[in-house]
Formats: sequence, structure tokens, C-alpha cells
Amino acid sequence: MRKPLVIIVGIMSAVMLLAIACGSDEANPDATATPAPPPTVLAGQITPEPTAAPTAVPPTSPPASTSGGDGPTAIAIDVDGDNLKFATGALSAAAGSEVVVTFNNSSGVNAHNWVLVEAGTKDAVATDGLAAGQDNNWLPVGDSRIIGSTILLGPGESGEATFTAPSAGTYHFVCTFPGHNFTMFGDFTTN
Repeated sequence: MRKPLVIIVGIMSAVMLLAIACGSDEANPDATATPAPPPTVLAGQITPEPTAAPTAVPPTSPPASTSGGDGPTAIAIDVDGDNLKFATGALSAAAGSEVVVTFNNSSGVNAHNWVLVEAGTKDAVATDGLAAGQDNNWLPVGDSRIIGSTILLGPGESGEATFTAPSAGTYHFVCTFPGHNFTMFGDFTTN
């Protein structure tokens, strides 16, 4: 009977020592901040080879939209670092205009795409993209809910989506890489 008591006391002592060694959360005003470790790629998250050569585009400041007379409306968008979200949550263009979206994936670890879809369909398109698989850029092939999209871009790559802006209304843009659609989306408004 004495032996189990000694084992329990030993285990409790070890746990208390670990708690004391690791548990000091008090701020030391003289201490310097330690940088956070870089994010890790989640299990099953594969950086694919692109199916088309992406174009190099330097990171931009806030997304810009320009229209050069008879030329297409140019929109630039980036990601928010390694966070699973776009740098902006709202884009716009004139209904019926030709639009070129340049998507810069400045993430150091995550693959992303940029997809414009009919309002209220972003999650359904992303779910159907799972069945389509990585070879199809996580997009259902020939899906009428998709208005425009880039290919799946690896970290540091850029690509373009060219399309005609749909009729006046609010649409959604989203990343359909598995699981990203829950935080990586925004509104695309046409007028």
C-alpha cells in the first residue's frame, strides 16, 4: 500500500515542478519580446505545382481598381500575410465591364486561389471543389456559379482572373482551398 503512495507523490512532484518551470506567465518589464515561430503548414495542406505559369507581381498596398478608358478594369488584391484571409473584404467594378483581377499570394506558407461566385454560393462551391480536387485547383469544373477565378497559387506566386463583371448586385470572392472558405472571403459589388 505504501508503494502506490510513493509513486503518486513522485508524479505529483514532477507535475508541480513542470508547472512551476513552465507556468510563469507574469510579465517581466525588463524582458525582450521573443518573435513568434513561423506558421506551420496544416496536415494535408500541399503546395501544388501551378497548372499555368503565374506572373510575378510585386505586393501592392490596398487593393486598387482602375479603369483606363476603353481598357479593362484592373483590380489588385493580396492576402493578409500568412493569415487565412484576404487583405481586403470588399471589391467593386462597373456591371458589364471587362475586369482583370491580379491576385498576389504573398503568404509564405499557404496555397490560395481567388474565385468570384454568385451570392450565397461560396461554401457550396468550396465543398464541390473538394470533389474536383487539387488537379482542378479545388474548383468544380464548368460550374455556372463561378464567374471568374485564378489557378491555385503557391506561396509568393501571383495570377490573374479575367471576366466580365456581372449585372448590378453583390457577389462573393473566396479562396476554395479546403477549409479556407470559412475565413477567406469578401464582397464584390457591381453597379
